[in-house]
Amino acid sequence: MSRVAAAVPDAAELAAGFGADVVILYRVEGQDLTIADMSPMHPSAGSLTLQVGFGVTGRVARTRSPVVLAEDSPRNLLHRQLLNLKPHQTVARLCVPLPGLDGRFESAAVGVLAMHRVPRRPFTDDDLERAEALAPILGLRLHAEQLWLAVNRHRTERDRLIKQAISAQEVERRRIAFDLHDGVTTALASMSFHLSAADLTLSEVADHESATPDRACLDVARAELVSARGLADLAYNQTRAAISGLHSLVLDDLGLVAAIETLGQMASRDDGPTIELVVDQTAAIDDIPDHAAAALYRIAQEALANAIKHAAAERIVLSLRRVGDSVVLGCTDDGRGFDPTQSRAERAGDSMGEQHFGLSSVAERCAMIDASLRVESAPGRGTTMLVELPL
Repeated sequence: MSRVAAAVPDAAELAAGFGADVVILYRVEGQDLTIADMSPMHPSAGSLTLQVGFGVTGRVARTRSPVVLAEDSPRNLLHRQLLNLKPHQTVARLCVPLPGLDGRFESAAVGVLAMHRVPRRPFTDDDLERAEALAPILGLRLHAEQLWLAVNRHRTERDRLIKQAISAQEVERRRIAFDLHDGVTTALASMSFHLSAADLTLSEVADHESATPDRACLDVARAELVSARGLADLAYNQTRAAISGLHSLVLDDLGLVAAIETLGQMASRDDGPTIELVVDQTAAIDDIPDHAAAALYRIAQEALANAIKHAAAERIVLSLRRVGDSVVLGCTDDGRGFDPTQSRAERAGDSMGEQHFGLSSVAERCAMIDASLRVESAPGRGTTMLVELPL
């Protein structure tokens, strides 16, 4: 690569070889032309952007045909500034398209070589022939640089997505661990205590000298067993809920709408806030990719759980609707609310990884599916969270 780079002339060498006053190498980036190299270099070179298809340089990039002008007056004020042109001053121009890696022009050019002189020294056919001979190697270098930049961008994006994916997994595992620790293990520990008490009571009855069992002792043992049975039922239900939290069979079998409805029904409790579902049954959302539907379900699950646990709300509204070419998931509560700015600062400085209000987990899931997240809240005024997924 270094040998190839050394064999390719830069803008300064081209200016010396062609006797040009100003040489600019443009690279094509989508529908724009930006400066890749320039001689003499100008401090404002990075600010110039030309459109492919417009102006002399833009048309050369579009049509892939060279242009030689004996006299021209560029209209772009920044372009004129880079060429050191005074008002009404003109310039001779030579613009040659630069082909890509295969050396052909089956697609748009990867760049344009633009050289400028004073009008009294116009470019000749010999200059054009020499410039066209250099075009393939100049284009190869530009194309290689673009590919290298693209690789770096993709690598950075890949690293970011991997980091977010791992972080989301860890947050999910932490949530499951907390749920199991605070729910199932506590219930099982209490059940073990009651069973031990019942066993101790029955042992005392068995060891009693009288052949007739002590009624009071039997009542105590029965009460302990009833409590243990209740705790066993509680542990079973909490384990079942934790398993449902790990994976939704309803989402697999019936789709996102049914899964959201089931989520709201399972979260409703007599001693909890009122959960209202606003789901647009007529919205055509069957075209949501499976991974995006799963992410939306997890976001709804996280938002609902945090509203129940932290918001101290009396009413929660969970909504899913189609708006144009997007699916919008919403979760609104009338709870205590919070300051989003302060919450972000607390999350940034929390070395223990505690997810205040679950916003970090939700934000990471949104980023992974290219969905936008908007959170509106204020202390004492509740919270509204909206996730919009373009389809």
